[in-house]
Amino acid sequence: MKRVSAFAVFHSKKKSTDDHVIQRPPAGADAGSKNLAPLRRAHSSQSMERGGKQRDPGSASKGKRFLNALKPGSIRESIRMSGKKQQAPSLTSLNSETPFTGFNQISLVGPKRSEGEPVKARKKILESNPSPKLTPVTRKSLKDKKSDKAMRETPVLSRKAVQNSITSLTSKSPKKPALKTSQSLTNTNEKVPARSSSAGRASKNEKRRKESESSSASDHPKKRKTDIGDLVSKIEKVQTVGASELPYMYDSTEEARKLFECMIHPVTPHRFFSELWEKKPLLVKRHTPDYNRGWFSTAEFDKMLRQENIQWGVNLDATSFQNDKRETHNQTGRAHAPVVWDMYQAGCSMRLLNPQTYSRNVWKVLSVLQEYFGCCVGANIYLTPPGTQGFAPHFDDIEAFILQLEGKKHWRLYSPRNDDEVLPRFSSGNFSQSEFGEPILDTVLEAGDLLYFPRGTIHQGDATDEHSLHITVSCYQLNTWGDLLMKLLPSAIEMAIEENPAFRVGLPRNFLNYMGIVHSEKDLPERTEFVGKLQTMIGTLMESLPVDAACDQMGKQLMVDSMPPVLSEVEKLCSVHAAGERWDPDLKRVLGVSELQPETTIKLIRRGCLRLLTEEDKVRVYYNVENARVYRSAGPNYIEITAEMAPAVEFLINTYPEYTSIESLPLENVTDQINVASLLYEKGLLITGEPLQPTYDEPGEDSDDTDEQL
Repeated sequence: MKRVSAFAVFHSKKKSTDDHVIQRPPAGADAGSKNLAPLRRAHSSQSMERGGKQRDPGSASKGKRFLNALKPGSIRESIRMSGKKQQAPSLTSLNSETPFTGFNQISLVGPKRSEGEPVKARKKILESNPSPKLTPVTRKSLKDKKSDKAMRETPVLSRKAVQNSITSLTSKSPKKPALKTSQSLTNTNEKVPARSSSAGRASKNEKRRKESESSSASDHPKKRKTDIGDLVSKIEKVQTVGASELPYMYDSTEEARKLFECMIHPVTPHRFFSELWEKKPLLVKRHTPDYNRGWFSTAEFDKMLRQENIQWGVNLDATSFQNDKRETHNQTGRAHAPVVWDMYQAGCSMRLLNPQTYSRNVWKVLSVLQEYFGCCVGANIYLTPPGTQGFAPHFDDIEAFILQLEGKKHWRLYSPRNDDEVLPRFSSGNFSQSEFGEPILDTVLEAGDLLYFPRGTIHQGDATDEHSLHITVSCYQLNTWGDLLMKLLPSAIEMAIEENPAFRVGLPRNFLNYMGIVHSEKDLPERTEFVGKLQTMIGTLMESLPVDAACDQMGKQLMVDSMPPVLSEVEKLCSVHAAGERWDPDLKRVLGVSELQPETTIKLIRRGCLRLLTEEDKVRVYYNVENARVYRSAGPNYIEITAEMAPAVEFLINTYPEYTSIESLPLENVTDQINVASLLYEKGLLITGEPLQPTYDEPGEDSDDTDEQL
């Protein structure tokens, strides 16, 4: 039975509605930006003072340079006068297991849903209560700002509820195809990928294989056993991780759901999105310091400074906030560890702007969460010395999840000052303390705690009597209905002008005589007719909006902004990332040649790894597996395919996460099926159900007659 595809319609019609989508660069984009929006960080950020005074590179000593930079009598002096001797905190290894320790392994472990006893939130330190009531924090509306009684408090989860539910942080593995064991992998002579299907040649190869097995390695040095044994060993090693864990990410959507459940646990996603998302802050007091372990640590930050080329202003900011004034104290060039720590001791907060570039754990977490939110997910890491504050009060243009990793931090949240600041599209500047009223939440986050607040929530945080390390996970920057309409309406107008002659009729000759601000108060029949005509045309425009094309453009932008997936060892062995040809330095030739066969089972390596769309009469597959781990460091990656090949890609998208054989792809012949599968496989977009069997050609013989299974 022939499968029907949406792209079959595209192929049958030379001109469809999607064909006329005009790709315009957004306002402010560079000529070479390839339809990208102006570069903006996807993580929580403030306006940085990049144009400050430059330090004298010839200062006599490092300590004097810092004192000059931070101004006499400011941070360092105030710390010394307070009698607090600031030392780098001693870090102890945390041995207890947490929901996030699985990041270093192959799969993520998610929690079971459980209900806990909520407690009331107070303006200061939040305490548990034997018989609590759950009350959420609400933003103060303009009408209710004068009434403290209208202020409701943040959902807070009790110590007992959290501790009881942490013991149940396990998840069932979804159904998955089993990998072959060493015995089954070595007994696969029935289906061996070979370059020739000739029965005589296969018989010759089988005879040669048996002779090779009966001979010693010294008698046949050129026919040594190749790396199929190593392949089996690697798979067996991966399988020993644990029966409760997947050998690879079978369904990226399911793994993303489990990770988010774990992050906000024990609040359920349903409750979170129905009651809190984009509406109210959420505070989870866990009283479990190790709960967030596995994300990042101060020790990892120190190691990163010493091993990576961390640049001031690009990867790292040094900031301070004192006497109601925010300052940036960045040096130039590389941020060397001794310099960073000396500035930290002087009272500077450190903000790591793109930790996912250097931390595999952060990279993996964000790459999974982007599958859950369907948009770019970013992060900043903040290290704050004891008793200091690094940033002025401000609001951001992202949904913020604050996860306290080490130490403590005192947070104060404030409602938006007016309706214009509710869910803003862009971040604010620095506020003065006098510009807003009383906080809606005043609390101290401890290691293991979580704080969420919507974009537009004014916030500030300062460290207590110990250092603070937290990560801010951010999402939903410029991912609104309005942003979709900004892509949709220009395309719809272009289509209407091209397809409907009514949109190409000229304006009335004298319309400027009765339209405009100076005529807005006049009650003229010409004005009524003019406005009625516009409303009719807009109604016509709405009837043929290219909604899917505009959504595809949002998906295309995600492919540019998102990070590549983190692959397990098994995924690499079953994909182009580690399987296939390699050079043998001893034999001085290529080994491990492997080829896709019609019966080979395949699927996409991640659900969100590609986006199929049409642009200017062309079918393109945009993908993110070749993206760098730096936000928008390059343009989009895509391949163009024919309209005949598009149904096969669509089929793979719709069948995920199940495997399907190449011969099941909805194409006319086997050659086309192999071609499209090979194209996607070689781009790293496909994973096979099991590792491909390697083959190679004997040196010195005709390759057509010497194919051999190893």
